[in-house]
Amino acid sequence: MIEIIPGMIPQDLNVIREKLESIVGLVKKVQVDIVDGKYAPTKTWPFNGDQYDEVVKMVRGEEKFPFIDDFVLQIDMLTLHPIEYISDFLSIGAKSFVIHIDSTDHVKECIETVKNAGYEVGLGIKPSVENSLLEPFVFEVDFVQFMGNTRVGYNGVELDQKVLPKIEEFQSRHPSIPIQVDIGVSLETVPKLKKAGVSRFISGSAIYNSLNPKETIAQMQAL
Repeated sequence: MIEIIPGMIPQDLNVIREKLESIVGLVKKVQVDIVDGKYAPTKTWPFNGDQYDEVVKMVRGEEKFPFIDDFVLQIDMLTLHPIEYISDFLSIGAKSFVIHIDSTDHVKECIETVKNAGYEVGLGIKPSVENSLLEPFVFEVDFVQFMGNTRVGYNGVELDQKVLPKIEEFQSRHPSIPIQVDIGVSLETVPKLKKAGVSRFISGSAIYNSLNPKETIAQMQAL
């Protein structure tokens, strides 16, 4: 069975809390995108306003990340210089990270920081970025996340069909490395992505905008 991972691009902690509450017990893993306004134009929690103080309180143990005991929390680091933030998110309970290959010159350091903590790390790549950039690190990571569109940091973006041959090419070279996709994942696109070699699917709008998230997740898992 394929893995469905609900994803979100939250503006504040209340959005995270509400979305997670709606899917407790339905999935094992969730993904939260954090966007700093530099790697992508938008800003999300905790970079939107003065919200990083909430992360600091969690690091100190004064607060807990919402539902941290109910899910494996995966952080998609849509930031420049992600190494600056990884330790904080490890401290608040994140157990999986996506590091974008074109976001930093310190990819190896980012990978080692997460792996040394005993957790999972993958590399993210946009359709506009050459697959060859993954090669120096591909055997050091747990998975690769292909972005379904170069327009990252936004909800409701459609799948760019150009990503399909990129996935197929990577899968043919590295059949043992799990591939996940974020952006444009829906009941309509899962079959073609699965055929290309994807086994993990990050879906936001298709799940949270549906009348019945539980049913939508079950339908996707059955595809």
